[in-house]
This record gives sequence, structure tokens and C-alpha cells, in this order.
Amino acid sequence: MLMSRAELRLALTAGLANGFASMSAVPFGMYMPLAVLAVCTGTYGGSLELGRQRLLGSALGSLLLLISFHGLQGLPFPLAIALTLAALRLLGGWLGLQVGYKVGGIIVVMGWLVHDQQLESWIALRLFWTALGILLALLSLRLFWPTRALATALSSYSRFLEQLRETLIALAERLDSSPSSRTSPSPIPAPLTPERFRALRVQLVALRRQRPALAIELGSNPLRHPAYRLMLNLDDTASRLITSCTGMLRHSPPTGLDAALVERVHRSEAELLHQLVQRLALWQEHLQPTTHSHSLPKPPGQPLAPPITWIALVNDLNDGDVNGASLERLERIAVRLVLCRQAWQAISDGERQWNSILRG
Repeated sequence: MLMSRAELRLALTAGLANGFASMSAVPFGMYMPLAVLAVCTGTYGGSLELGRQRLLGSALGSLLLLISFHGLQGLPFPLAIALTLAALRLLGGWLGLQVGYKVGGIIVVMGWLVHDQQLESWIALRLFWTALGILLALLSLRLFWPTRALATALSSYSRFLEQLRETLIALAERLDSSPSSRTSPSPIPAPLTPERFRALRVQLVALRRQRPALAIELGSNPLRHPAYRLMLNLDDTASRLITSCTGMLRHSPPTGLDAALVERVHRSEAELLHQLVQRLALWQEHLQPTTHSHSLPKPPGQPLAPPITWIALVNDLNDGDVNGASLERLERIAVRLVLCRQAWQAISDGERQWNSILRG
């Protein structure tokens, strides 16, 4: 694909802004497409925040430029402009600007060096074109191939769940390919490594960075909005699954007991993990934008229930041979079962909370 939808939308919007500014008799129209290029990125919520900061930074820089240009005439030029930029940085930090103060600094420098003969008109026209460009960028994100933070976040979590599914499959294959449970020769899957789980945590942290843009889109009191609570629920479920999977990696499957019993334990764990893999596939399907369009996605309809072999495993563990095993081996079995249970409980609690959010 030579050009994505976002890139095509940006090119068309910037071209439309440039054409409108060129045909207009109002000077300094170049600031309109520049504002579009600076703001029309990412999602609607992120662009709204970028536009707010750019507009506020432009207004702050213009105000400080007017004050310093007329009030610091008696000072040497380098000292006057340095004091103005320092004041801009202090006030920008106090207002919580992250990118807007850079635009304000450009206004201060250009206004003092280039447009000192037409300062007032240049400032007014620049603010006008900047505001118009920001408005056009937001309209394009809202109306032309809309890019909303909620849809982007849901799609990102859907892709992340695919990686969790692959991890659970790899953990299940470790059990299926163990000597006690392997019925026919088959290649042993590549071992899981701690680096894989660290990469999952890094990606989960990256997903959390999408929350500010979502909060901006949701308006006032976003923390109580169902969409924001759903994101928190998905994050909590994913975090708990990563923790359980990391524990399974550290605690290898138990060996050294009765071969038939170990095979039953491994088979029960593997079937539970495969069931969780299938359940996460349903989550992915429900989180796809095509399935929920303008409403929040719904969780799977049927409640999650453990497989029959997992329930029957409780009776197997009451076997006298197991009770006669060493304490260390019994602890290894118990730890594995607890970790599998935690993974199952994470998805079960996530679906219960998901239903609760939709019911309000």
C-alpha cells in the first residue's frame, strides 16, 4: 500500500487549505496549511489537544511579543529577546504546554526580526489562519475517514490480544510437547523467553499512552465514561494475563511423579489454556470496529466455564500417590494450578466487569 488513509487525508486536507489560502486576498495564508500539517496527525482527540496547545502557545507568544517589543526597547536586542523567550517558557510550563510554547517562540523571533514593521497586523492574521487551519484539520478527522481515539484504542487492544493468544498457545504447547504427554514425535516449539514478556509489558505501556487522547474526546468527567472504564478493564485483564503467563514460564511443569497423573495434570492445564486462547479470539472479534461501529462493543454472550478435565483434576489430586509425593513436587503442582486459575479468572473477571460497564 503506497499511501494509508491517514496520509491521503492529510495530503488532501493540506492541499485544500493551501488552495483556499492561495485564492484568498488575505495575506500570510501559508500559516493555514502549516497548522493543518502540525495538527492533523493521530486521532481526533490527540489532534484536538495539539490544536489547543498550538493556539494557546500562539496567543501567549503574540501577547509577550507585543509587550516586550514596546516595553523593552531600551534594552539591547539580544537581551530583550532572551527575556521574552524565558518568560514564554516559564508561562508555557505553568500553563502545562508541551508543544505550544515552541510555536510561541517562533512567533517571538519572527515577529521581532522579520515583521517588526507590521507587527500588529501580522500577529492578528497569523492567529486567524492558525485557528482556521486547526478547525479544518479537526473537521477532516471528524468527517473524512474519521479517526477516533476509541476506535483506535480498541483496534490496538485487539492486536495486542493476538500476541497474548500466541503466548498462551506457546505455553500450552510446552505441556503438549512434554515427554509425558507426547504421543507421537513432533517438533518441540521454540522456548519462551523473559524478553518476550518484557516486550509485552512495553507494548501495554504504549497502549496506556492512548488514554489522554480518549479522555479529551469523551469531554467532561471522562473517568466515569463507559468507554474509558472499558479501556481500564482491558488494560487490567491484559496485565493480569501477562503476570500469570510470566509465572508459568518461571515454574516449569512438574515431573518426577506418576507418569499417568502428570499426563492428566498437563492435559488439564493445556486444555484450559487452549480454552482461554479461543476466548481471547472472541474478544478480538468483538473489539473489531466493524462489529460495534458507533456503540461500545459487547462481550461474549456465554459465560466462561472451565473445561471438564479441569474440574475432574480435583478428584485426581486426591489420589494417595500424589499425597505421598515430596512437598517440593506438590508445591510445583499447586503453583502451576494457581497460575492457570489466575489466567482463567482474569478473563472471567474482565467479562463480568465488561457486562457491568455496559449495564451502567
